[in-house]
Amino acid sequence: MKKVLLVLFLLALIGPVACSRNGAGTRERHSAQLGGVAPDFVLKGVDGKEVALSHFRGKMVLLEFWATWCPPCRATVPELTAIQEKYSGKGLVVLAISLDEGADLPAKLSFFSKEFKINYRLLIGNEETERAYNVRSIPMTFLIDRQGKVVASYVGYVDNLAAVVSEQMDKTI
Repeated sequence: MKKVLLVLFLLALIGPVACSRNGAGTRERHSAQLGGVAPDFVLKGVDGKEVALSHFRGKMVLLEFWATWCPPCRATVPELTAIQEKYSGKGLVVLAISLDEGADLPAKLSFFSKEFKINYRLLIGNEETERAYNVRSIPMTFLIDRQGKVVASYVGYVDNLAAVVSEQMDKTI
């Protein structure tokens, strides 16, 4: 926990940060446009079960693309945990799509989840989903309303993400 707080402190000092994907910067447009329908996907969770975004129609979804090796992504974990805790009873689901690679990824993510006390679903990403959302840097986060439309998006580390999402959620609920 002390490491997470230190990372948060350092990120607050240096401002918005993102981990670049494929050499691209953080100013890229993404295909999941504000007001547009979020692209559906079917991905496996760390438990091996398939999860489709469309299964959550009727609920708000906070969707984050991230990786365990990305310091800004790791710093966002406590924020996502707080959001899930605060809004799960109000119909919000947090889904985090891991862009990690390598052998035995479900076990690695499961260990990470336990270590950081993650209370939301971790999914294993693929190139198709990454392309559908045009992910060029991480973390990249989308707030999707009950009808499946993107109502907000955030690129890179967002200082006090829980408060920013809370404000948006209070407008939307």
